[in-house]
Amino acid sequence: MRLEGAVVLVTGSSRGIGRAIAVEAARRGARGVVINYVSRRDKALEAARMVEKAGAEALVVRADVSRYEEARSLVEAAVRKWGRLDVVVNNAGILEPKRFEDMEPQDWQRMIEVHFYGALNVAHAALPHMKGRGGVIVNIASVLGLRPEPEASHYAAAKAALIAWTLAVAKELAAHGIRVFAVAPGGVDTDMARAWGDMDWVEEQVPLRRLARPEEVARIVLDAVENPYVTGDVITISGGLL
Repeated sequence: MRLEGAVVLVTGSSRGIGRAIAVEAARRGARGVVINYVSRRDKALEAARMVEKAGAEALVVRADVSRYEEARSLVEAAVRKWGRLDVVVNNAGILEPKRFEDMEPQDWQRMIEVHFYGALNVAHAALPHMKGRGGVIVNIASVLGLRPEPEASHYAAAKAALIAWTLAVAKELAAHGIRVFAVAPGGVDTDMARAWGDMDWVEEQVPLRRLARPEEVARIVLDAVENPYVTGDVITISGGLL
C-alpha cells in the first residue's frame, strides 16, 4: 500500500516511536494522520505540528485504547474527518519494570489491557472501515515478547500475546485484503525505555552498542506498510540483540 493519500492512525503517538511513525507517514505523503494520547496533550499538539510541517493534516484525539468504547471513538473520529481509514499502528504502551514478587494484580492487568486489549480494540473497531477495500494493521511488539527478561515478565507476556494474535489474525484477514504484521524493536531511545534507568546493558548486550533511534523504527514500520507482501510477519529491529 502506498502511503500517498492514505489516512493513518497511530496510537500512543504524542512522543517516542509513535510520534516518529506519524511524522514519517506525513513525509511519505499521507493525507491525514491521527495523533492519539491519554495524558500529555501538550506533547500531542507538538506532534501534530510536526506532522503538519511534514505535509499532512493532523487530528489530535484523546483516547484510552484499553477501553473499547474509547478505541471505537478514536477510529470513528478519523473516519468522520477523512471518510476512510487505511493504516492502523497499534503503538500505545507502558513500561513499568518490577519484579514479579513485588507486583500487585493491577500491575499485570493494566499491562495486558494496554498492550494486548488496546490493539484488539482498535483493530476490531477499524475492521468495518477496511473490509472490502483493504488496509494495514501494524502491531508494535517488542523483542521482550520473543526473549523475555527479568523485571518485565508482565510486559513480555503482553507482547508475546500480541505477537501470537498478530500471526493468527493475519491469516483470517488476508481474504479481505487486510494485512497484519508486527514490528518488534529492541532497545529504543525513548522516555519509556529509559524507565529501566541504567543503560549499561546496551553496551553489554547489543552488538551495535547503542539504542535504536525512533526514526529508525519508523522507517522499518512504514517500509513494511508499503510492501504488499508483508503480512503475518514479525519484523525485529534489535541492533543484533536477536
